[in-house]
Amino acid sequence: MNQQTIYRQAIQALFAGRATPLQKALIEEWLSQPAHQELYFTWLEEWERQNPQLIVDVEAAYLRLSDQTREESTGLAPLSIVPRRYSLFLGIAATVLLLAGVSMYILRDSLLYKHYETAYGELLRIDLPDESRVMLNANSSLKVPRFGFGESLREVFLKGEAEFSVKHLPNHARFIVRTPDHLEIQVLGTEFMVYSRARGSKVVLNKGKVQLRSLKNQIAKPLVITSGDVVTISGHGTLTVRHHQPVAVHAGWKEHRFTFENTSVSEIAYQLTEQFGVQIVIADSSLAKRTLGGTFKAETAEAFLNVMAEMLEIRVIHNETPGDASQVYTLTY
Repeated sequence: MNQQTIYRQAIQALFAGRATPLQKALIEEWLSQPAHQELYFTWLEEWERQNPQLIVDVEAAYLRLSDQTREESTGLAPLSIVPRRYSLFLGIAATVLLLAGVSMYILRDSLLYKHYETAYGELLRIDLPDESRVMLNANSSLKVPRFGFGESLREVFLKGEAEFSVKHLPNHARFIVRTPDHLEIQVLGTEFMVYSRARGSKVVLNKGKVQLRSLKNQIAKPLVITSGDVVTISGHGTLTVRHHQPVAVHAGWKEHRFTFENTSVSEIAYQLTEQFGVQIVIADSSLAKRTLGGTFKAETAEAFLNVMAEMLEIRVIHNETPGDASQVYTLTY
């Protein structure tokens, strides 16, 4: 069963009033794509033609309301019953309006912002309206306002990892990067990298100056960093600075390079999962603690794991399950 068939069945269940909460959630996400909205109304028309006998509960609702009203006050005139065909029209119209409202709520973000996303193992260069440039790493997303970008403020939202090359505008418009963990990076024009994933955030400054602050920690003053500084952010919003760091080490992902310095196998496995979306199982705790150093270039997880297997004299087992597209590798002696 293909994906379109699954969504079609879910939407037909919605029209019939039998959709589960999971199906409703899938439909909401599916409707966020403009191309799907036209398909939705096509399926609605088809469903209406195939179900002319449908009796909407609008009439029953009027009957219940009429009975309740007569019990409360016999002086009120009885409510007239809406004809069945008109009831059907009202029910469908109400459903369409409700779904349209839900869709508009979902689509509001898409209308106001342009979204960029990368798959596992993919890199994407983005040219912003102000002539600034962004290189988006794998498994990352960037949200940019569609309107007024650069007129007074340039604000983008990053989830994942990216390198920014920000152009200084004549009107001195600030460029602000925001991350899911409430980190705010503010510049006028410079080059820097931002890492923001589930386990924390990091900012690496190539050149110029950058002002940082964590909105989690309202007491702390904004921190200004200079070229070569690397800042990590704790879960509580504490900023820790390391000066005079080799910036190139942190930029290797742009060329599919990994640089490790006495890095544990467990940490390497975590980084490969972030970059390629694979699952890596380490069969032995002693193996997880072993370390590796050096610079390696690999465009797939399997290519890197094969090199690591030779260096550490271990085995890499690719666990393949029929019908399961996920990539699972086991590291063992």
